[in-house]
Amino acid sequence: MASTRILITGGAGFIGSHLAWRLQRDGHTVVILDNLLPQVHGDNPSPNLPECETIWADVRDAEALTRALKGVQVVYHFAAETGVGQSQYEVGRYVSVNTYGTALLLETAAAAGAGQIVLASSRAVYGEGSFHCPSCNQVFTTGSRSANAMDQGKWEVSCPQCGNAAVPLPMSEDTPTRPASIYGVTKLQQEQLTSTVGDVHNLSVTMLRFFNVYGPGQSLHNPYVGVLGTFFRRASRGETVEVYEDGAMSRDFVFVSDVVDALQLAMGNDRAFGQVLNVGTGQGVTLLEVASEMFRAVAKTPDIQVSGRYRLGDVRHAVASVTRLEEALGFAPRTPFVEGLQQFVEWARANHSDAADDVAEDQLAARALLRKARV
Repeated sequence: MASTRILITGGAGFIGSHLAWRLQRDGHTVVILDNLLPQVHGDNPSPNLPECETIWADVRDAEALTRALKGVQVVYHFAAETGVGQSQYEVGRYVSVNTYGTALLLETAAAAGAGQIVLASSRAVYGEGSFHCPSCNQVFTTGSRSANAMDQGKWEVSCPQCGNAAVPLPMSEDTPTRPASIYGVTKLQQEQLTSTVGDVHNLSVTMLRFFNVYGPGQSLHNPYVGVLGTFFRRASRGETVEVYEDGAMSRDFVFVSDVVDALQLAMGNDRAFGQVLNVGTGQGVTLLEVASEMFRAVAKTPDIQVSGRYRLGDVRHAVASVTRLEEALGFAPRTPFVEGLQQFVEWARANHSDAADDVAEDQLAARALLRKARV
């Protein structure tokens, strides 16, 4: 592809910075807009970025957006507040940054004549997703689990017809969107805005729903995102690693270089225009398995506590169907979790930074958003 002028909002962040390096390596001109939020970057940020144009400003700054979008052909939109737990009580901030910020970006991009918007969305838009009940042979969808049931230690989603535990289905792009958190709501609003503005202003749009992205470079400062950071900090110090619920929650961990491959393949690709695509591996890993693998990776004796605590807004199982990704982009992420985790640990050891894990948990507990089952 010929050299392209590209804007990455949130480009100093985890995925955005990896993408910036790749795009610049391939000869593109990269513009980065980022507000260097201390919760993500620390008090003295030093983002690892290639030689590119940088604008240190908030995505809600209209004047900064106008400058950033001058001559831009492709926009990758990452700038957002992230973290399910924090979103449940900082509602205004999440809606302002994620929803209003996206609206302003789209308005400015359309006026500037940008050609394509690639939105970094999230599996959080699905909520709990779809399930199959073997007893009733019924498929159903649900947004969130009952706090009353979880208080009793009933972790799995139950069939609304017979009450038996149901089997989670992979989350496909056709799974109804029923977000269980404010964060998920704002990501769905981003999608709706992007799709509508694309139609109205003849912008090519691609929306990628990321599952649990991990790898070198992810924030070690932010206690509200990235269970791997919390597990690493505690396991590397030889401390007890707490696993919520019964440890059987499952996630689809997708390595950052694979995500960048998908992002790059989407650019200027008419097969990606108008598409909503999951970016995951199609393989689930339980949090108990993640904790065990973390202790192995840091060469410490496992010390794991399955606590029975839970966070409102967390979903039970989130594993992607990647069939559409393969069909549209001819690609599916391939990095095995154990291999990717080892790379993350090697990087984290060299870039270790403390985060206020206990403070974050106290904030959630004080608002009854982090609870313990009464069993």
